[in-house]
Amino acid sequence: MLLNFVMATMFIVLPAFWVAALGWVGVRAGNAIQGLAAGTRDAQVAGGKGAGVALKAAK
Repeated sequence: MLLNFVMATMFIVLPAFWVAALGWVGVRAGNAIQGLAAGTRDAQVAGGKGAGVALKAAK
């Protein structure tokens, strides 16, 4: 009976825990990368405006 419990834990519970943990980490990493992308959006807009100003000054 103890062996059956250990085998069930190894093949059912532990992989389910592993998949849940990797899913949680993936969601957190996605949120972090999304925050980085949102944080650099202002710099991207400013860079686009700077190129327009430089082109106007060159003409």
